[in-house]
Amino acid sequence: MIGHVKTSVKLKFAFLLILLTWISTTSFAITRYFTPNGSGNLSGTSWINSNRGDSLQSVINSSAVGDEVWVAAGTYRTTTGINRTISFSMRNGVAIYGSFSGNETLLSQRITTNGLTSILSAEIGIPGIADNSYHTIQNTGLNNTAVIDGFIIRDANDNRVATTTNGLGGGIYNNGSGAGNVCSPTIRNCVIINNQAVFGAGIFNSGYLGGVSNPLIINCVIAFNTATSGGGGMDNFALSGTASPTITNCVFYFNTAIQRAGAMYCWGGNNGNANPVVLNTAFVNNTAADGGAIVSDRLNSGGGSSGNSNPNFRNCVFWVNTVSGTGPQFLILGGATFSATYTDINLTGQNPPHTISGATTGNFNANPLFTNISLGAGADNSWLTNDDGLQLQNSSPCINAGSNSGVPLTDILNNNRINNSTVDMGAYEYTPISSVLLNIKMYIQGFYTGPGSMLAVAEPITNPNLCDTITVELHYTLAPYGLAHTVTNTIDINGNGQFVFPPSILNQSFYIALKHRNCIETWSKNPLLFNNVVKSFDFTAP
Repeated sequence: MIGHVKTSVKLKFAFLLILLTWISTTSFAITRYFTPNGSGNLSGTSWINSNRGDSLQSVINSSAVGDEVWVAAGTYRTTTGINRTISFSMRNGVAIYGSFSGNETLLSQRITTNGLTSILSAEIGIPGIADNSYHTIQNTGLNNTAVIDGFIIRDANDNRVATTTNGLGGGIYNNGSGAGNVCSPTIRNCVIINNQAVFGAGIFNSGYLGGVSNPLIINCVIAFNTATSGGGGMDNFALSGTASPTITNCVFYFNTAIQRAGAMYCWGGNNGNANPVVLNTAFVNNTAADGGAIVSDRLNSGGGSSGNSNPNFRNCVFWVNTVSGTGPQFLILGGATFSATYTDINLTGQNPPHTISGATTGNFNANPLFTNISLGAGADNSWLTNDDGLQLQNSSPCINAGSNSGVPLTDILNNNRINNSTVDMGAYEYTPISSVLLNIKMYIQGFYTGPGSMLAVAEPITNPNLCDTITVELHYTLAPYGLAHTVTNTIDINGNGQFVFPPSILNQSFYIALKHRNCIETWSKNPLLFNNVVKSFDFTAP
């Protein structure tokens, strides 16, 4: 009995310790708010008292496990000075979220479907990339609890002579090099664009000399980055270590390497491991001298070959990646391998040893029929919106052609990942568009009763929230401004109405005209571009 009592006391003590630990890491978690210029008392406790942008890094540094950092729309620079070594960095247990409007109280209220609006920029000094910060983000000692989500990460330039620490990773440098060191953050819903470095201009993952860098990279676009040597979009540097990221629902687009691997370099020599797992990702229009998209390399630094370099691709698309030398889509060095299943890949010019290893189940070579391969970001020039050009046309062979095993619930736009019984290839799941919704806000003179309200004219007894019927017309933007579409519906007493148009209006611009039985016809001053399936226009705005 005595032993039982002692055991019971020990169990209660252990439970209490666990409870206190949980309380300390959850109940007192803090959300810290940022706007570019700050507001109120600058305490960061709310949007109306937001921190100023130039204190972003210092507040991240002082954040505790479980804290969140919310960053409103705007540009946040690595430094207000000219010191190129200064960069942003992430922190374990802290989630950094961007692209808020500045009035949200819940993370779920953040809307990114119109594009990312928070920019982390390395643009310092004189205009242009030449004297910019070496890295926009430089990380060390991180695990997957360090999260960044909802940012455009751009403008870095590590043009120093390449060493094991310099010339590496413009946009994001994940430095896990050295025995026992780890740098494996979570990078999610981000655009990494317009960065330069000698190696890994977009992202450099270093597991050099016994270290580990296995970041999770989810729903990201890596585009228009330039490496003066190798790995335009990404470099997984696993020489004598491990650099094997997991990449899901991503796009590598128009990245360039002057020498090798326009999109991604994987080097696992000297008994290293560079084995990224890549799922539902598109590699399009990347360019290099050798290995237009991928280089898989297990050559040792001192001669011979060892280790592993086996990037594994599933449900992916490789298209129009180009080279001036060898391996249009991928290049194999030192007996490395390249594995791909359920992947649309053009193998023209892929001669031995630059061939796919192992099973090639589900692979084919056919034009993926993107909606606009030359405008990856779409007509709005904003990635991660509904007009992105690497979405699939309804006749694409990539629709329902992937493997469902292990796929995420959503695609790069956070739409359902599987619409029919089988997942699509690439980053975007094809979603049939049945209509385009136009939300209109307007007031009718004569019915207006005061701040934001009108009389219930149409059905004042049966529907006191209903004002009247309105006709909305869409007119072409060139003279004689002919009628393209017309829809009639009701508006409520607050002036809000919804008008459903056919999907054929997508990616076109129209003037909006309002007609009412007792009012003068009213037109929008400027045309509206219908670049999303839901658009809004406010006729009450000045």
